[in-house]
Amino acid sequence: MQTIIAVKSPTIMAIDASLTSSGIAITKFNKEIVMLHTIKTTANMPIHQRILFVYINLDKIIEDYKVKVILMESNYTGGSKEVNWIIGIIYLIAAMRGINVVTYAPASIKKAVTGNGRASKKEIKIAIHKIFGDLKTNEHVRDALGIIHCYFIKKVEAI
Repeated sequence: MQTIIAVKSPTIMAIDASLTSSGIAITKFNKEIVMLHTIKTTANMPIHQRILFVYINLDKIIEDYKVKVILMESNYTGGSKEVNWIIGIIYLIAAMRGINVVTYAPASIKKAVTGNGRASKKEIKIAIHKIFGDLKTNEHVRDALGIIHCYFIKKVEAI
């Protein structure tokens, strides 16, 4: 887990949900990055153990970092069943902890990050590095950072 700043105040968590490799980015409400992390499971673990592993790790992160809002990509139409299992875990934890979940369509996230709702992974990578600096991270965490950026863009648009 890459902790950047000690947390004493409420935070926002974005998650790029996956059974194999869930990317997590946490910021303060002033956009300051607090933590970047990837929860990884291996294919040789039984499915129920992988789901439990993700649940335990997510719940601990949410508690430790005082998460008040959870952000993720909306995945209602074409997601794999494994991704939907993880999304179910996220909603369960959020409901149990009284945390609001906000979702964004993939095209909205891409547009917020690059200006193009049909941007490629490469274009997103370049834009994320321009927005957040040269962070050493993987595509899943970059996707989570993109979701957080979308949240702040939409928040400004709503004003």
